[in-house]
Amino acid sequence: MSDSDPSNSDDEYYERIRTLLEDAYVSADERGDVFGGSGSTGDMTSWEAKRRVIACAFDRSGSWLDVGCANGLLMETLTAWVAESGHRIEPYGLDLSQRIAERARKRLPHWATRIWTGNVMKFEPPIRFDYVTALADAVPIQNRGALLMRLVHLYLKPGGRLILSCYRPGGFLLGKPALEAESAAAIIRAEGFEPVGEAQVRDPVTGAPKVRVAWIDVAG
Repeated sequence: MSDSDPSNSDDEYYERIRTLLEDAYVSADERGDVFGGSGSTGDMTSWEAKRRVIACAFDRSGSWLDVGCANGLLMETLTAWVAESGHRIEPYGLDLSQRIAERARKRLPHWATRIWTGNVMKFEPPIRFDYVTALADAVPIQNRGALLMRLVHLYLKPGGRLILSCYRPGGFLLGKPALEAESAAAIIRAEGFEPVGEAQVRDPVTGAPKVRVAWIDVAG
């Protein structure tokens, strides 16, 4: 394999992400900062303001895989938010980092056997799901189309729903915070799919989108 092989740069991307996130997430979680352990700041009020919007995409009961589950906080809270609408979600998690996934297992021992470690582009899920959530930056930008196709064809049940989220990146990825989150709907359309729904959360100060979510349904 030559240095010009695309898989080399892909591996470097995943290693860079793991290196950037692993120590920070694990150390935050170990000291009791569950929000830092999931890549956020603040308290439950701010967490809910940023993440509850994802619950808009859940309109029925079913199984759900959170790709990039970190310490499991979204698994825990989103399941509760969706339940308020009368839907029961059975959560599962997948994270690139063994150390981060282990924090999720320790925090949520009743779901420990449902939390796996692996690269979403290589991991072979043991079951298929009614819902899959993923971040656009789970893969290098040139692999976004491959990510969507893989999730649709390998991870989701017929009739399932893929939910793509874009968060406004912080300085640890870009050197400085981005002005706004990318459009999840635009990413989906650029890869040849048509969203069936979308939602967003705006910054209360600047008005710029800081979380954007869009979803597509798999043919039954």
